[in-house]
Amino acid sequence: MARVDISILREIVRVVEARTKVPEFVEVNKRRFQVTYLEDHKQRIEEALRRHDRDRLNMLFGQLESKVKYQAVRARGAASSAKKTAAAPAKRKAAAGAKKTATKKVAAKQAKPARGRPTPAKKKAAAKTASPRAARSPAKKKK
Repeated sequence: MARVDISILREIVRVVEARTKVPEFVEVNKRRFQVTYLEDHKQRIEEALRRHDRDRLNMLFGQLESKVKYQAVRARGAASSAKKTAAAPAKRKAAAGAKKTATKKVAAKQAKPARGRPTPAKKKAAAKTASPRAARSPAKKKK
């Protein structure tokens, strides 16, 4: 078993004995770990604590290695959370500005006629109104 595993198990036992409470998180070697208890092991430990049953509690501590899973929790420092809270209003302002410009672009697009190639319906309408001779030969330029 790794050094960290033993340290986490010992920390769980220490917290349970000191606080008479089963921890959700433990801190070992300046790192925080989230603890997940398998089956109903957590309830059994809490029940043994309520009954002040040391024998049962020691038996449950012995099973702790196979009944516990843990995962390192990412550390969020005070500086990084302060940066996020300070940046939040600026982000909201930028998002609001982007929303306004997007709305203006949509309105401008709707007001302008479409550019580029005409749709097939427009081509047919233009062909019907033009004379057959003009459709066949290109217009001559005057000098």
